[in-house]
Amino acid sequence: MDRRIWLLAWAQFASATGAYAFTGLIARLGADLGVSLATAGQLAAVYALTFAIAGPPIAALTARADRRLLLTLGLGLIGALNLATALVPDFGTALVLRVATALAASLVLPAVAASMLVPVEQRGRAIATVMAGLTLAFSLGIPLGTAIGGAVGWRGTFIFSGLLALSAALAVRVGLPALPSTDRGGAGSLGIAFKPAILRVLGTSWLAFAGLFCIAAYLGPIVTATTEIEGSGIGAIQVFVGLGSILGIWFGGRLAESSGARVPVRLFLVLAAALVGYSLLLGLPPALWHAVPLSLLVFAGSASLFALAPLVQARLMGLAPQDRAVALALNGAVIFAGQGTGAAYGGAIIAGWGLVWTGLAGSMLALAGAVLAVRAFARPPAKAIA
Repeated sequence: MDRRIWLLAWAQFASATGAYAFTGLIARLGADLGVSLATAGQLAAVYALTFAIAGPPIAALTARADRRLLLTLGLGLIGALNLATALVPDFGTALVLRVATALAASLVLPAVAASMLVPVEQRGRAIATVMAGLTLAFSLGIPLGTAIGGAVGWRGTFIFSGLLALSAALAVRVGLPALPSTDRGGAGSLGIAFKPAILRVLGTSWLAFAGLFCIAAYLGPIVTATTEIEGSGIGAIQVFVGLGSILGIWFGGRLAESSGARVPVRLFLVLAAALVGYSLLLGLPPALWHAVPLSLLVFAGSASLFALAPLVQARLMGLAPQDRAVALALNGAVIFAGQGTGAAYGGAIIAGWGLVWTGLAGSMLALAGAVLAVRAFARPPAKAIA
């Protein structure tokens, strides 16, 4: 596989780190800028909402542009805007800059560029390699940014994120060739969002993330309820999210070109089984040794979710070869929507029936995903959408 794919993984790493590295320092940031914790949290919420809403239209408007140019521009803007955020005098300015950063991030679609550097039969592995940058962001980049902020202040985290994005922009500009787009772009390309074949694949992505985030959004309380571990000890369990995602990306990348719905259906079933396992553990009296099965459940859920991700992206690009950027932007919006609706669904279950039922509630979504995957990934492949 083309070694230049690793430059695109670096771009993904830098973009994701810049998006979330500051979240571990929200309380300190809010106190410094004179706002409540709840208000400071809107910096993350407004970023996600802006990216989800603006991503597909921006992808359509810029679809015909050279991909190297868009990556360099997007990463450069992310770097400059993060550096600017390190200097903000008030919360309002920070909020505006986070909106602008999300708009810049919508230009950064390294998986599209990766698909242009490799033959079709290597597309799944290339996408998985790019997504490895995302998993490294969550397991390395974001914790490192948080640690830097803990040592020198939250402004240091934004400086770190800014310099990281600028280094990725330089690497992409120097290390990649020009990548003229073959996407058609324009308003017409947004029409793929209403095509049944595309909607089915996007639906599987939404169900996977919504199902897992019934649990993921409340992992801290779940760890404490099942093991009585609190504080920094929760982080030891969270490590298995990163480990599972790394294995999942590796596994999914090698199976992205496999025929039929068998692989995605089985991954959904693994996810459903892991989610049921949470409810079984929550139904038992808490015990420290539960940390072992809980870690395995965290690992299995993360691995199955991230193994599905390359399959979804490869399928979308296969269905819409002239609208790859829009297809992946739509998937990004769906992922954010899945995270939000899953957390809200889990919260409603907790309020109505208690924490113990969150796993079963999430498993129902995962099983629905397995059913939908039978159609969404059916072979022979659906006709490419014009």
